Amino acid sequence: MAWIGKSQGIFKLYDSDNHCGSYLSIDDAAEILEITTSQLTDLPIRTINGQKFISELDLHKAWGTGKILSPHKAKHRNISRSLDELIMSKLFQITLNGCIVDYQIQFGRKFVDFKLSYNGRTIYIEFVGPSHFIPQYQRMPVSPLARKREVEDNFGELCVIWPFWIQRCSKNIHSLFDPTVKGIASVWSTKAHFGDFVYPKSAEIIIELTSQFNALKEEGLGYMYGNQHTNKPVHPVIELIIKGKENKQRLIPQGNNKPENFWLPKELRKE
Repeated sequence: MAWIGKSQGIFKLYDSDNHCGSYLSIDDAAEILEITTSQLTDLPIRTINGQKFISELDLHKAWGTGKILSPHKAKHRNISRSLDELIMSKLFQITLNGCIVDYQIQFGRKFVDFKLSYNGRTIYIEFVGPSHFIPQYQRMPVSPLARKREVEDNFGELCVIWPFWIQRCSKNIHSLFDPTVKGIASVWSTKAHFGDFVYPKSAEIIIELTSQFNALKEEGLGYMYGNQHTNKPVHPVIELIIKGKENKQRLIPQGNNKPENFWLPKELRKE
């Protein structure tokens, strides 16, 4: 959670394609954790359009520290779980009727986040946050593509790396099983940007991971900062760049051979 900025926007469990953000309704939060809404009343509540919401950061902290007693434990086999995993597990079940979802699948001494079994196909999914691309706590990250190959070599099935800029939504889940579905990239509060990635071939890695979800648009990937495709906040980095308080190069990864506009939102493009 260290890379998450100020909470913004509303996430809707049953309309995830059109609403993504940092606030969950009390009903959605209770369903995700499989608890009663009364267990959430002690958390900070924000009222938006007459409805009560909880910040994802507050919810994650309360669940992770044991303040919220849920059948979903914050640790599984001594592996810390994230709230993202619980949200995605519920989205898998909502989106893919009849799918079987297994989590924290062990291979050797390692684990992969999810195993999805649906319509005769099996896909392994590994969620990767910014620390898989940017050094954290003086530790250099290992390429997510290496992790992908490791899982595939062990299980003999497709492993999809789900990076933090791919929206948590039903459309992206469908895209994994139906190549005609176009996925969505979205960011609204992350402090990590493509220009911070350490890999010399970062641009190539980003494009490969995004293409798994058919989420590259004709004009590129800069659309993910705006709100034209999803009801969400515009990422604050756009205004900072316009005001000269941030450099647009932070949005452009190493190893780029695409036009600059490929990585920039429309507000920053030179036409």
